[in-house]
Amino acid sequence: MNRKHENTELGTDNGEYAVRRSRLSLIVAAVVCLLLAVVVWLMVMNVKDSKKLPLEVVGAQAEYTYVLSDAELEVSGAVVFLKMAERIEVIVPEQATAPGTYVIALEDLVLPEGVSLSELTDLTLTVSKK
Repeated sequence: MNRKHENTELGTDNGEYAVRRSRLSLIVAAVVCLLLAVVVWLMVMNVKDSKKLPLEVVGAQAEYTYVLSDAELEVSGAVVFLKMAERIEVIVPEQATAPGTYVIALEDLVLPEGVSLSELTDLTLTVSKK
């Protein structure tokens, strides 16, 4: 019962039993794998997450120096929108025309598309003469 003798008795070659697949089944398998990859990618990109974005003062006058109480704020949203978000713009309030400390309202913040603040903070802007 030696296997070498069994193969020689049958007169077959080992390569004769190689599995052959049709091209159609390979194409169908590739398409199914590609669709699964797209579905997983869409699920991952729509997961909610949070990220800290830097603040940038917009509308500043040249004769004043503007200092924010925080350098960055935490925002939350879908991963696809967080990847595109770079910064939060802070518009200088209209009443900030003289040196002093001013409270920044939510409407003074320009948030990137698809993100929202994780928590409301007391953001202040200190204006001083140069």
